[in-house]
Order: sequence, then structure tokens, then C-alpha cells
Amino acid sequence: MPLIDHPASRDTALYPVFEDLKLSRYRVVKDVLAETGHNWQLRTYRSQVIALYAAHTRAIDYWHQEEPNNPDALMMWARVLTQRMFDLRLPANDPMVINAANHARRACHAAVRVCQQCPVAWICLLALAQFDADPRYKQDADHWTPSQTTEAALPEGPWPLFWAARQRDPENREAYQRMLQFFYACGTGAHVFAQWTAMRAGECSILLMTPLYAYAEDFRQRRISQQTSDFSYWADHRVRHYVQQARDGWFRFLDADTRSSPALSMDLNLLAYALGVSGVGGAGPVFQAIGRYATAMPWQTLGSRHWEENFRKARDFALTREPVSR
Repeated sequence: MPLIDHPASRDTALYPVFEDLKLSRYRVVKDVLAETGHNWQLRTYRSQVIALYAAHTRAIDYWHQEEPNNPDALMMWARVLTQRMFDLRLPANDPMVINAANHARRACHAAVRVCQQCPVAWICLLALAQFDADPRYKQDADHWTPSQTTEAALPEGPWPLFWAARQRDPENREAYQRMLQFFYACGTGAHVFAQWTAMRAGECSILLMTPLYAYAEDFRQRRISQQTSDFSYWADHRVRHYVQQARDGWFRFLDADTRSSPALSMDLNLLAYALGVSGVGGAGPVFQAIGRYATAMPWQTLGSRHWEENFRKARDFALTREPVSR
């Protein structure tokens, strides 16, 4: 069974979007976002995936120019400018980066004004906070505020932006991931934040996956510097605790329709990967939910150039040991 690693995963509505973007056209993007409506989870996911490709075209630029008051156009304009920031690959204190970040923030605030209830522009602002993650050169007070919670000794960070996103969509996965990325850019605080998140998450909460994203990034960085191996890292009892918690506290509560949501593709792939390398087990049903839709994170990001072979081996092993109904 051939794998499908398309960025849209099983979201078939997005496939024609990429064809349109290649021609710098935005009509299909406009239609898809209109159909998405106020489904914030799906809107966040789709806008993020679209922006990864639209940032390298002029499609959203044209849409923004032609319909400057359209809420979806303004939201995607904020998305694209934010994505282009990451594509610059320049030091955060470079004048070009600072100017581009300010331009992107203005686009975010314009999107917020026309659609107060949408969390996406706030998530973009959270993403942009990573370019102000050096505590020696603090640029914006919103990026360096106390958490205002007494539940844990949480570090200073872009908490006003995070609370604004949560107010609109309390379990928005990307908002939590952007906070993790900010703390990783700072060099400290990511695991404290991830553990705090997991402690506050209820049953069937996708937030139980947050520690796995923190461990995945930590493992990626350690592996680059050759400080760890798959076994020694993922077999740690603390890591295994959170892997098991994500399996039993989140995945096992999901019904078939929810498991097939395209917005959960990366979460399911990361959970399957972690269950395998940690030895916790129980990845069979997760692989069944994944089907053919592998994602770059974690198989390519944390693996090797033979990621497809590694995915198949992990899947076959899990399904052989843990047969599931088909």
C-alpha cells in the first residue's frame, strides 16, 4: 500500500488548492475557507497548510489587494507574511527580520479587527514572538509577561497572545505548539510549559499530546548534536509516562470520525512513532487510524532518509503484535 505524504493529508478539499496556488490564483482557497466557516480547529489547520505553499506564490498578495476588507483574505495575508518570516532564515536581530516582523504583526492586528472571534491571527502573533526570544534584547512587552497563574512556576513569555488565542479556541493545538517553540527559542521553559499543559488537560484532550511535541523537539536537537539515541531517550520513564498518558487519556476516547479528521494527522503519526520507539506499545489502532497518510513530523524530522521504510516497519510490527479490526 503506497504511502501518501502530501501536506494536506486526507483533507481532499485542499488538493485543488495547491494546483491553484501554482498558478498564483486564490479562488479555490477562498472557497475552501468559506466552507470551513467557524470550525476553528479545521480553519487553523487548513490556513497553516495553505500558507506553507502560498508564501512562495503571489496568490494571497493578489487576493489581499483585490479584497482588502475580506476577513479570510486578511487572515491568510497574516498567515503568509508570518510564514515568509520563517523562510528568511536570518538572525532575529537582523534589520530585515525586524521590519518584516513588524509588517506581519500589522497584518495580524488588521485580521483581528475584522474577525474578533477567530484565533488564527493571534496564533500568528504567537509565532512571530519567536523573533523576540532573546532575553537580552527584549523588543515587545507582550512577549515577556508573567503567566499570571499560581499553578506552576511558569516562565515569562507571550502569555497575553496565548490567552487571547485560548479565549477563542481553548484547545487550539497550534497555539500550544507556538508557545513551545517560543520557549525552545529562548533556550528554557518548554518542558515546564508542556507538563503544566498536560496537568491541566482533561480526558480526551488533545493537549495531552503537548509533552510529546516538547520531547520530539528536544530529541531532534539532541540527535543533531549526537547527544542521544532513540532507545536511551524514548525509554526514559518520564517520557514513557507522557506517551502512555496521550494514548490512554486522549486517543482511546476518540471515535472513528474524529480519528479520521485531517487536522489530527500529525498528532496520530507522532503518537504512533512515540509508542513504538518508547516501547509503551498500543500503536496498532493508531496506525489503523493513520492509514496511508504519513506525515513528515515525526518520520522524516526525527528519522532518517529511509523514513518510508521505517514507517512501514513500525506499522507492520504494531499491527502484527496488536491486530485490530478492519
